[in-house]
Amino acid sequence: HLQQLVQLGGEVVVVPDTMDLMAMTRALEGADTIVCAVPATKEIVTQAQVVWLQAAVQAKVQRFVPNEFGLHTLGVDRGEGHQQLFQADIQWTLFYNGGIFDYFLPNLRFFEKITTFGKMDLPVYTHEIEDIGRCAALAVTDPRTLNKCVQMDFNVLSQTEMLALLKQHYPDHPFEYVHYSEEEIIARKNNASDAVTAKRGAETDAERWGINDCVYVKGKLATFTEETLRGTTLYPDFQVHTTPAKAIADPKFVFDATS
Repeated sequence: HLQQLVQLGGEVVVVPDTMDLMAMTRALEGADTIVCAVPATKEIVTQAQVVWLQAAVQAKVQRFVPNEFGLHTLGVDRGEGHQQLFQADIQWTLFYNGGIFDYFLPNLRFFEKITTFGKMDLPVYTHEIEDIGRCAALAVTDPRTLNKCVQMDFNVLSQTEMLALLKQHYPDHPFEYVHYSEEEIIARKNNASDAVTAKRGAETDAERWGINDCVYVKGKLATFTEETLRGTTLYPDFQVHTTPAKAIADPKFVFDATS
């Protein structure tokens, strides 16, 4: 991917220690925008991203896009990281893609069984990773999104509708199902450890159940506040490559390749 970037005219700058404020400042000189597209670990969000914001301000970068890819964190809790960003001498864009298909559509690649959570009829906004990348590239370079949140909202289904599609396409498959109630989600969120026990993904159990609580109990996956612009309004001609229905109809998406 880096080689393709160079071939398209991009420049690759290697910074061995991204916690080095001066090194990051030098690397960002001449840049218009910094997009923090890295795994959102606690250390990244609470420590590294603070350094990157300081470096961006010192380098006179015009726009800062923090690692907000996923649920609408500003709609859940306006935290210290948000306040630091809003008080800094820089413009910003918060991009929220909702869920990623692998984690939010029924499948046996990321789950041991067909797994559902909490409120079954909540709207779940979820998108395929390449569509997220294309829409993000538009949003973080769009002058209309300066000092705004952008919420992707091209695909929306409830878990009830997802299961109906699964049964429609695989009527004879003996799926095993498991459902976690709202009460169990809350209990697991309060008691989960920092171990990583999920079949796929790097999130800790505590992080997973915290996300499940926000999405399937509080219904905060997507939030449409006054400062939030809808993707469908910004880009009415944007066409997703893969819809949830198309993904669920694809056996390669649903079934574990090793099974």
